[in-house]
Parts: sequence; structure tokens; C-alpha cells
Amino acid sequence: MAETEGKGGGVRRLLQVGVTAAAVVLIARVVDLRATATILGAAHVGWVVLAVWMYVVGQFMSAFRWWLIGRSVGLGGRITDYVRYYFIGMFFMSFGPSTLGGDFVRGLYLAEGGGRRGRAFNSVLFDRLNGLVVLVAIGAAAFLVFPRYRTLAPEFSIMFWITVAFGSALLAGWLLAPWLVRVLLPPDHRIRHFVEVDLGPFWTDRRMLLAASAVSFAFHLVQIAAQWVVSRAIGVEVPLSYIAVYHPLVSAVASIPVTFSGIGLREGGYLYFLTKLGVDQPSAVAYGVLWLFVIVTNSLIGGVVFLASGARLPALRDAE
Repeated sequence: MAETEGKGGGVRRLLQVGVTAAAVVLIARVVDLRATATILGAAHVGWVVLAVWMYVVGQFMSAFRWWLIGRSVGLGGRITDYVRYYFIGMFFMSFGPSTLGGDFVRGLYLAEGGGRRGRAFNSVLFDRLNGLVVLVAIGAAAFLVFPRYRTLAPEFSIMFWITVAFGSALLAGWLLAPWLVRVLLPPDHRIRHFVEVDLGPFWTDRRMLLAASAVSFAFHLVQIAAQWVVSRAIGVEVPLSYIAVYHPLVSAVASIPVTFSGIGLREGGYLYFLTKLGVDQPSAVAYGVLWLFVIVTNSLIGGVVFLASGARLPALRDAE
């Protein structure tokens, strides 16, 4: 079994390498990378530092949201523990082995101690789901509130409806989960009991739901503002309203696990959306690379936190 998983992980890693290389080569063929390097070399250091700092603040906000969720379903731990686990998860998201994603790692940490594994991992899942639904809602709202951006390209309207459909499907799936277990499973089934009792607050704790959604909303606003700061670092004028339109779409595409840390997909997304606004290609790619630098810097901070915590991962077998 372990050998099969190892081979599967090796194949996935090779595919990620291939797709990442193909995406980078494709961008290199259409963009003057020397001009991009010149733009990056002239980036304003103060704006870059501010963007990194804002991203760090965003991670603290995300950890606070996760703490609210964990506390609602009876999980212990101090908020400082959740912050530590969140930053370590950031590190493994960018630099960890293919079989250990960042979300899985922070679930391992929270599950350490036994007796709460399911709730711990489901709190991570719900934390991610809440943030994603709110992000999609922001993108959909931006499409409606700022209709002038839909005229930049005919396909923008298609992207809008795909965004709405995706967010609606996520929300519907979450809302229907308790009903589905009641319909499909007998009353004494352990999974039904787990969903209805252990995870019940995910659907019934309105204060937690409102608080977590409010934190997600504020977090994404900080991310949008940080991306505006990145644009200022390279001297590009990108309205905050336009960032609110494309940020959810680019984030969703970059999260598809076909490349390392979204490399190539993220830069391709920024290349597409920014050039529609009139930004030149080298600047659009520089924007994406600088945003990647912000993410990687935060991941390295997570690495420092991991080392300071003893550089030890909880036992994988105990959390299966």
C-alpha cells in the first residue's frame, strides 16, 4: 500500500513538474522576460515590504477564523496554537512533499492528542470552504457592481456565470449535507451521528457562521488591498474594483494542484486579466511574480515557525 502511494506521489510530482515547465515556457515565448526582470529590479522595496506585511496580517485573520470554527465544534487549543499551525501549513503548502498538503498538516497538528481527529480535519475543510464561498461571492458581486469590466472581453460574462455556478454549488452542497445523511443513512449510523452531533454547529451555530464569514470577508479585502500595493510597487495602475473582479478567478485557478504553488497558472491569469486592462505583458507577468514572492516569503516565515516548534510533524498513522 505504501509502495503504491509512493509511486502515485512520484507520478503526480512528475506531472506537476511537466505542467509547471510547460506553463512557464509558454509564458516565456510570448513575453519579454528581460523586460519583466528589469521591472522587478526597479520595484519599490517599501511597497513590497508593505504587501508582505499585509499578507502576514491576513494569515493571522485566517487563523482566527479557524479558531472560531474549532471552538464551535468543541475543539480545544489556544488561538496562538491555531496561528502557529496555520503558518506551518503555509510552509508545507509551498515546500512540503506532494503527499502532505498545508491543510492536511494543520489538521494533523490540531488532531494531535486523539479523540477529535474527524472534527479537527473537518474544521480545516470547513475553514477552507467558508473562505472559498466568501471569495466567490466577492467576485460575483464585483461583476455585478462594476459592469464596465464585463465589456473588456466577451468571455467575462461566461466567467461570471461560471463563478456564480461554482459558488452556488459549494453552498448548496454544504447546506444539503445534513439532509443527505438523514435520507441516505439509518439513525444509528456512525457517520450520520458524526455529521448531526459532532459537526452540527457547522450548520446550526449562526453566531460562528456570521463571525467566520465576516472574518473571511475582511481577509479577502486585505488580500485585494495587498495586490493593489503590489501593483504600486511596479508602477502599474490597477483599480481595486478590478482586482476584486479577477482576484477570485485567478486564486481559484492557481489552487488547482497541477503545478507547484500555482506557478505558471497564477502568472498566466494575471497576464490575461491585466493585459485586458491595457497593462503591458512584461508588467503583468512581473505583477504575478511579485505576488508569488509575497506568498513564498510568508511560507518561509511558516518554515521558521516550524523550526522553532521543533521541526516535528505529528504521527501520520495516529491521525488516519
